[in-house]
Amino acid sequence: MPVKDKEYDALLALLRGRSDEHGRLLDELDPAEQARGYGALVSAALLEMAEKRFIRNGKYVPGSEVVAYVAHARSMSDAFADEVDPRIAERVLFCALDQGDLDDIDARVIFETQLWLLVALVRDEQFASDAELESLLNEARQLADDVMEM
Repeated sequence: MPVKDKEYDALLALLRGRSDEHGRLLDELDPAEQARGYGALVSAALLEMAEKRFIRNGKYVPGSEVVAYVAHARSMSDAFADEVDPRIAERVLFCALDQGDLDDIDARVIFETQLWLLVALVRDEQFASDAELESLLNEARQLADDVMEM
């Protein structure tokens, strides 16, 4: 089952800083659908952003840059610092870069950490236009659709 338009629109609203619209759109989704489609889209978008941020010239940046990024993200937001365990955030990013696993972490904690990291990465990226952000989400949507078809 592909990512639904409401799932896409909800994440786009969040990444544009429209948290009220994001919440409203999520409330319209069936919880099971939300867990599957929206969760896959968040994971895929985080993967896209992690690769954009932490792969240079086809190579992974040193792990210390991932650790430093998590510290940076925590310093930019009290809510991030309060809600996200830095060790888990680092592991989520390393996993997105195929450098670890998350088998021992609760799925809900992984999802929430992915969402926090995605918002931080998008804000740091400072896309020049809405079209660039939409392009990122369209790529993530295709990836999520491909994964859900497997």
